Amino acid sequence: MNSTAKTITILVGVLAGAAIGYKAAVTLIAEAERDDKKLPVTATQGLQIGLSAMQMLKQISGISRSK
Repeated sequence: MNSTAKTITILVGVLAGAAIGYKAAVTLIAEAERDDKKLPVTATQGLQIGLSAMQMLKQISGISRSK
């Protein structure tokens, strides 16, 4: 893979991750404001989200290795 393709792949991944993270944060904030809550996500829920993200990354890396 040439360096241009690597750079484009990294940029697309970074932008997609940032966009998804931004949308998730905006949604959580809007939900908390609508329900008048201070913390929309508990520590346990945050841990579950983090572990799910790690599992997703592991699956993605497994897909790329199988080819």
